[in-house]
Amino acid sequence: MIDAIRQALQPHFHLGWNLFLALVPLVLALWLFRRRERRSWLWWPVFFAFVAFLPNAAYTLTDIIHFVSEVQKSDELPVWSVVYIIIPKYALFMFVGFQSHVISLILVGVYLRWMGHKKWVFAAETTLNFLCAIGVYWGRYLRFNSWEIVTAPEKIADQILQHLMMDDLGWVVVLRYFIVLTASYYVVKFVDRAVWEHWQRKRLEGLFPARVSAWLPKRPKAKTPEPEAA
Repeated sequence: MIDAIRQALQPHFHLGWNLFLALVPLVLALWLFRRRERRSWLWWPVFFAFVAFLPNAAYTLTDIIHFVSEVQKSDELPVWSVVYIIIPKYALFMFVGFQSHVISLILVGVYLRWMGHKKWVFAAETTLNFLCAIGVYWGRYLRFNSWEIVTAPEKIADQILQHLMMDDLGWVVVLRYFIVLTASYYVVKFVDRAVWEHWQRKRLEGLFPARVSAWLPKRPKAKTPEPEAA
């Protein structure tokens, strides 16, 4: 049993590395999209880094191929180790990674609303999701890394030109990624907002129970039928 648990929990460098890269855009978003009147000269370089690293958060969803591969190679493991260890391990990995993507875009929307650009929120979310779809495709199929935009731009430009000339850029795959990514984003965003609002409401009720109950809409009382006269 101990050997089965150890084998099911065996560390995978790619999972840890990909999760680290997935959390980078969230850390950058927390710094970028704070409410402040003035931006420093560092804001735009950090924003460029944020956009470059953002696809890493969505990229974690494609690591399901490693999950399938690990399950297929786990013939010697008992079924319970797959159900209770391997599946939760990958589920937690993809949950944390994609939450980094969702929360980062939510912070973008909050920042735009604070700046008075509420109409730009949907366009910003759609554009960033589309760029992420391209980035996921480049990372999964062309094996590009985010930092190569700076360290090896000629390599990226050369391969993109080659794919353009061969008409093999994979726009069908990019479109599929975009649809799945956008749909998943809005579903998780809706759930996150509902959980956040529920938590805030419970927190306020704990601090100011009388005042919060006064703010909440009251349900109309059901009318009791009057007794008929004999």
